[in-house]
Amino acid sequence: MKPFLEGMVRRARMQYMLEDLVQSCVLQLVRAWSRPDFALDRRDGGRAFARKVMRDVIADAVRGRDRDLSSPVREFPEVPVEADEGDHAREARLKAIDRFLAEKLTAKLYPVGRLAIVEGLSQAEIARCLKIDRHTVGRRFKDVCKALEPYKETIYDEVLGDVTS
Repeated sequence: MKPFLEGMVRRARMQYMLEDLVQSCVLQLVRAWSRPDFALDRRDGGRAFARKVMRDVIADAVRGRDRDLSSPVREFPEVPVEADEGDHAREARLKAIDRFLAEKLTAKLYPVGRLAIVEGLSQAEIARCLKIDRHTVGRRFKDVCKALEPYKETIYDEVLGDVTS
């Protein structure tokens, strides 16, 4: 689920708040999902609900930033920032997932699987990227899930964003 949420933050161009936004969203998801009256009525493993929660978290962050434009410093100094080990590890994990999908999916299913799992795009966004019908994307995504079903026990949900559930 984490790569999916991080992808939403990147598309919103708010990488500078990536960890804070993901943490806020996950906290809200855990609170909602732990309520006894909460029930997931979709087979997407809560992905649609998580998308709505993350959009709300991003909107709140944007509103909060718009409210307080004051800063005690007139200009921020240029400080070189080295990439942290977390970004490197995340990139390596995403490349490994990409290689796994390339090996296990057909040439027809791979683009849909990659855009959905690695990039975290919605079916409508995938359809625009690949210039195909959204319903075709939906059918292919079902085929991706079927193709990955045998690996359900060996693939972690957080790696593939609950795609096999």
